[in-house]
Formats: sequence, C-alpha cells, structure tokens
Amino acid sequence: MKGPTGWSGAVGLEVSFHFRAMVLLLLAGSLEPIRAAAGDAVAWQFTEVTEDAGVDYVHGGGPTIAFMGGGVAAGDYDGDGWVDLFALRGHEGASVLLRNRGDGTFEDRAPVAGLDFESPAASGPLFVDLDGDGHLDLLVGGLDFAPTRVFRNLGDGTFEDRTATSGIPGFARTYGSAFGDIDGDGDLDGFIAQWNVAPTDLLWRNLGGFQFESATDAFEPAAHESLIWSFTPNFSDLDNDGDLDLVVACDFDNSQVLRNVGSGQYERITDDAVVIDRNGMGAAVGDYDRDGLLDWFVTSIRSEGAEAIGNRLYRGVGNGALVDVTESAGVSVGFWGWGACFADFDNNGWIDIFHTNGFHHLPFDDDPSRLFLNQGDGTFVEEAARHGLVDLGQGRGVVCFDYDRDGDLDVFVANNSGPSRLYRNEGGNSRHYLQVGLRAPAPNSRGVGSRIELHYADGDQIYEVRAGNNFVSQNPALAHFGLGDASEPVIVLIRWPGGSESLLAGVEVDQEITVEPHQIFSDTFEIADVTAWSVVSP
Repeated sequence: MKGPTGWSGAVGLEVSFHFRAMVLLLLAGSLEPIRAAAGDAVAWQFTEVTEDAGVDYVHGGGPTIAFMGGGVAAGDYDGDGWVDLFALRGHEGASVLLRNRGDGTFEDRAPVAGLDFESPAASGPLFVDLDGDGHLDLLVGGLDFAPTRVFRNLGDGTFEDRTATSGIPGFARTYGSAFGDIDGDGDLDGFIAQWNVAPTDLLWRNLGGFQFESATDAFEPAAHESLIWSFTPNFSDLDNDGDLDLVVACDFDNSQVLRNVGSGQYERITDDAVVIDRNGMGAAVGDYDRDGLLDWFVTSIRSEGAEAIGNRLYRGVGNGALVDVTESAGVSVGFWGWGACFADFDNNGWIDIFHTNGFHHLPFDDDPSRLFLNQGDGTFVEEAARHGLVDLGQGRGVVCFDYDRDGDLDVFVANNSGPSRLYRNEGGNSRHYLQVGLRAPAPNSRGVGSRIELHYADGDQIYEVRAGNNFVSQNPALAHFGLGDASEPVIVLIRWPGGSESLLAGVEVDQEITVEPHQIFSDTFEIADVTAWSVVSP
C-alpha cells in the first residue's frame, strides 16, 4: 500500500462544504449523454441461467389475495461479500434461503438457517439490520392475518424467530415494507403496507432489542387516511433536507407522497393533479435524469379503460414536488406492471427501468416483462426482447443486482404461480463501472438513508442507500454506477445520516469498494484509513 504522496487508488477525508465544492468544481465536465446510436448492433445481452445457477424453485398460487403475493429479499446475510436471496414459495412448499456460493451458483440453506417455514400466506420479505449488530435480519409480511414474521440473524448462518415479542401484529393484507431512520435517533423504523383494509398501524418505531411500537400518530389525519390500498413503500429524501420522506404506491386510488416535517412527523403533500397512476403496484426511486433530484417510477395497469392509464414516471423538481413526464419519457405502456427497479444495465451512466408483469385475467395473463433503456435525453426505449430479457410468467417481485460480481447488473424475477427466473447480464461490463457499499456503526450498520454522490469528467450521479421495496421484493443496499467510457479515477462523496461526510478522491474505476466513516475497503487493496490521507487537488 502506498503512502499519501504516492497513492493512486482511493484517498479520503472528512471535508468541509467549501473544500468539497472547490474539488468538485475542478472536476466539472461535459454532461453530454452517453448512448449508442440507433441501429447499433446489440453489444450486451441477457441469458437465462436459472437452472444452472440452482435457483429453479417454483411458487404456488392460491386465492386471489395470494395471486398478488410471494416475493424475494436480496442481501448478503452471511457476510461473505456475495448477495444471497430469500424467496417465498406460496402453496408450493417451504421458503428457500438461496446462499450465493460465489461461483455462479446458489444452494438452499433454509433448513440449516431455520427459515424453511411453510409460507402460503406470507409475502414481501425484506433483509434489514434491525438491531444494528452488522448482520441482516429478516422481516416477512403476512396475508389473511398471518403474522408478520421477524427473524434475528445470529451471525452464524442461522436465524432466531422473534415474532412473538416484536410487538408487530398480523395484518389482513401485508405485501411489503420499508425501513429507515425517520426520527433521527439512529435506528431503523418501518412502514408496513396494508392493502384492502382501513389504515390502522402502518408506521412502526424501533425501540431496540427487536421491539417495535406503533408510530402511526406521526401521520397527520389526511396522510393516514390516504394510505388505504397501500402496496409499495419507500423512504427517500425527496426534498433534499436531510430527513426521510415517504412515497407509497397505492392501488385503486392515487399513490401518495408524504413529507417528513421533522422528528418523524409526516404531512401529505400529494398533488392529485400530478400523481394519477390510480392503480399503483410497484415502484422505483432514482435520479434518472442526473439533475441531483430523486424521481419516482410507479407501475400500474395499461388498458383501454380510462381508469387504467398505465405506468407513471414522476420527475422530482425540488422541495418534494413532482411533475408527470410519463408520456414524453415513453414508459406508460407496461401492461399490468408489478415489481420495478431503476438500474444501469448497459453501464452507460444513465439508469434504466425494468419491471415485471402479468395477472390472471385476459389480456394480462402472459404479459412480457419490460426493459426501458434510458437514452440520456429524458426519453426511454423499450428493448426487453432485443436484449433477451423477456419473462412471460406471473411476474411479481424483482431483484436487480450483480450476483456474479462481474461489474454489470443481472435480474432475478420472482414469479407468482410458477418458476422463478435468473437472467445473467452478458456484456454490460464492456463499459466502466464502480460499486460502493457502506458499513457504519450501530445501530444503522448499512448506512441506510445515506446519499452517495459520484463526480467525474462526464458529470454527476447520485445513489440513495435504501432498505426499500420494488413490490414484494428489494435490491441489495449496494450502489452501482455505470460510467460509460470514463476510465479516469473519480470522486466519491458520501453524505452519512446525521450530516457527516466522507470524500474519496482518485477512486479507480471497475471495482467494488466498501466504505466506513473512517476506513475504505477495496478489491484492489486491503484497507485504507480515511483520516490518514490528504485530498490532492486535481
């Protein structure tokens, strides 16, 4: 490892706002879109590897309520650096814990881990560190008043059932949840969505020790009453004020935007003239236009009926306000959409949209999945078939992640009433990339709520670390930045919850790094002490 004067990898320092601004100004460059010309040959493709990877389990459907459920959670539960999957099988049998072996294959460890429970009435699993011990715990929602299961990760590959003492009851229709520190006390609180019930206890405050209490009184009455038929929640700092707001995709009525007005108190700021999806199912949050403001994509139903107008893309314009840019962006036609994610599949520096599809009614019973590729000019082009990413099953959950750690993002589709599918990205890593994971002190060990900024010659990108929801599914808390042809070292700025910042200058691309507030871990060196290095102006 080289010293401060000869360092060519990453160097970091807790820096002031003024110093940061100076460094970023010096690196400012062109913001021209990076995209392939129309008609170019396909340089990258998805290949289905479900059976070869050992993830060919089958989900069994059931009554209408169960037809919407199931799902998958993604996270590195055993701390070996490889993202694992926990999936529900409905009426087909016990759930599976698919441990990533690191060689392109997975093995089911649910019986050993204590997670092989029968799950016909379970839905929306989520990996999240609830007690801050550095290990990802597991929460699984329930349907038809089945319990909301809470499992503590013991750190030895096994889990302990803490459902009975969690304080969280069973609900009629729980399809998903999201966690974040809503009140600034350091630990992660939760929103547990409920569909087809009068809203009761939706928000849960973390008391520590796997104990939760209802915090629904944090909602003003208008906010609380708007959340009937809730499906897909995400905590996100939409107004850039440092605390976590809340967006919820809601069925039958418009989805909802709630602003955190301080100390975890929420007011409804939904603009009913803008948020018009009407049948919100799944959702994704990300900065698709690279303007430093987070945007919100909601899947819905597209049909001939006036009440089913399709997906909606809501662009953030500041202070938590949104505008509907769906039609100009070209992303409305998604059939009957469910789980969705923003992800840069071709590593060109612009995040794309993938979402699953289907329902057990004509004409939606064999809807193909959708891949909207970001053209870098505010528009998208649908190219799922062109790139081999077409699933005709009853798509519900989705995970967009680099399961084989080769530098491009793969896709796992958790189908309802049928087999799952894993699609490996072949050739997306022909362009440059950087992946950034965070580790932080207890109780928020994954730095949930942090914002990671990337600054380089071709512009800026942001990523918000989230324990969120795609619809009955989640992505791992690992930032992936596509960089196109930009091969020079980049600047990474991390804004931690609570207001502290870390600046890493001269970060080499095409690698994965893990950052703690005072340390950097990388696959190109063992460890670097952030406080030991000085930032050198470029």
